[in-house]
Amino acid sequence: MKRTLLVIAIIIAQGIPATAQSREKSLDRWLERDLVPFVQQQLVVHPRFKNETVMFVVLKDNVPAAASNALALSLRDRLLDAAVDTKGVSIGWQQGRGNNGGALRSDDCENDAVHYYIGIELTQNLDASYSVSIRALDLEDRNWVTGFGRSWRGELTTSERQAMRQARIDQTFLGERDVPFNVSQTDLLAAQLAHRLSCRLLQGREDEYVVATSAVPVDGDELSGAVQLISNNLASREALQLTNSADQVTAELQGKAHPIDGNLYQYWVTLTPRDPNGDLDALSSSAYIELPWQETAPPVTTAAADKLPAPPQRDSGATISIPNAGNDALLGPVRIMHTTGDGKSLLRADSRSDSIVFFLAHHANHGLVRLADADCRERTVARIARSDEALYFPVPIATTGNSRATETYEWLLEPDTDTYYAIAVTDPRSARQIANHIDQLPVRCSEFVRPGLQGAALREWLNQFAMLTARSAKHVDWRAVRVRDVM
Repeated sequence: MKRTLLVIAIIIAQGIPATAQSREKSLDRWLERDLVPFVQQQLVVHPRFKNETVMFVVLKDNVPAAASNALALSLRDRLLDAAVDTKGVSIGWQQGRGNNGGALRSDDCENDAVHYYIGIELTQNLDASYSVSIRALDLEDRNWVTGFGRSWRGELTTSERQAMRQARIDQTFLGERDVPFNVSQTDLLAAQLAHRLSCRLLQGREDEYVVATSAVPVDGDELSGAVQLISNNLASREALQLTNSADQVTAELQGKAHPIDGNLYQYWVTLTPRDPNGDLDALSSSAYIELPWQETAPPVTTAAADKLPAPPQRDSGATISIPNAGNDALLGPVRIMHTTGDGKSLLRADSRSDSIVFFLAHHANHGLVRLADADCRERTVARIARSDEALYFPVPIATTGNSRATETYEWLLEPDTDTYYAIAVTDPRSARQIANHIDQLPVRCSEFVRPGLQGAALREWLNQFAMLTARSAKHVDWRAVRVRDVM
């Protein structure tokens, strides 16, 4: 990640700047009464910030973090919202985008050049208390801004501790390698790439780029719809013209996804002049995206190797990207609840919205199954959940010792531990489509292990499930927990 690489070497042996320590017990009140007014005032009156663009980030070990937690990001977002509402403060485009169509404003491109990071860091102390601090990092001089800082130390409320345990991705970094787009975010991908191309197109341009109204997909473009969105965005920003006349076309807009690692691709959009000897320049921009339905190309084998059968290889590290793990917060983290006496366990899922919930299990070495009640019905079992209601589902965890459960955001093809999934759907039509898809899985309705879907069949099932989830991204959320026996 470019920004992270830039600042890794920034923290030198100059120490952390002194900050004012708050005596306010409540984190929420400290934020509203002390931190927000302080940041608003400093961004306006501090000479270092005059006519400069800032971006708000969450820090981890003094470095901007793409992966954080719900509490830290909510604190950051409240500071960001206050800064956006403060006259005279310039926010980096990625966070301060308010131009959702229409001609490109003059300050849109200027806001790409971020000079300062305003970073908030949340940590847990050895005495079980918590600390929050805020600092400003000068990206050009590579040092902390002297005199800018505030800190708080105290106890978190129960809801705040729960939010801190919820892993979240910082959407600010969408499109970078650490935080790729997914297939449900094609509109955001198009907006980002169109913005970058717009800024380059409008830099001292005299000649006009004219592109065909209907973008023609090219070989290797797995997101041909994105090209059309990008061209429409560019036209609405008055960065180029669209035409129905082939004679007027002066450039072609094309996109192509290049494989990087597994499901990770780098998507390039290129604006190529038809006349290579003309005055128009070729322009391009790129962003990272996960394409879960793409199959990895088979390895090239030599003639000698073809004569011998390849040894079987375990695919334990292979994952399929399923969108929306906790992003829409329809579900809280799922947990394993051990009952007393009978040795049985329950899977608990806390619903945060009226939804339909499905339960799946992927048993190590036995494949993916759908879980059902003891009556073992042929059709998929779905539970109706009400907002703020806890659902309990019996799970067949066979253990001779203690079990340790950890939340996961992965769908492995061959996990080495048992993994349980809860899938919440708020749209009835989407729920029916997902239920029909889950019907293809073998059912487990007793304490006895049932062989599930594995290998190529499982990969195909997960790829189709990824597409279903992406198409209904606003209505689907899922959570998972891995269970490992500890003897």
